[in-house]
Amino acid sequence: MLLRLLRQLNRAYGYAVFAIYLAAFGIAFLFVFIFPPATLAMLFISIFGLLFFNALGFVLRTIERRWNRARLAKGICPVCGAAALSSVIGHAGETRCGMCDACHDAQGAWIGSVAQESEPVQA
Repeated sequence: MLLRLLRQLNRAYGYAVFAIYLAAFGIAFLFVFIFPPATLAMLFISIFGLLFFNALGFVLRTIERRWNRARLAKGICPVCGAAALSSVIGHAGETRCGMCDACHDAQGAWIGSVAQESEPVQA
């Protein structure tokens, strides 16, 4: 449950940070007319905020990868929880689940699902 929540948070993290900065832009735009020094303060806060958001994103990705590595070492798929992991794919050390086709690299990072390309239908 927690791993699934962390995975979803990591997938939407960039969009969430973008929304925060978009809201800060709107507030700063309003403060240009109300109290201009606040806009300058928000500029510096947002620049240093990028360092914070970058570090937070790194920590969240690292935690997810460690949990994934621990589950992969036990032979359990981190995505669906099935014990149907196939053998290592290729030379990169990627592991694929036989049930949900989720792929993880050797460090535990989620690569994605192996999508089967459909044949184009001609009329």
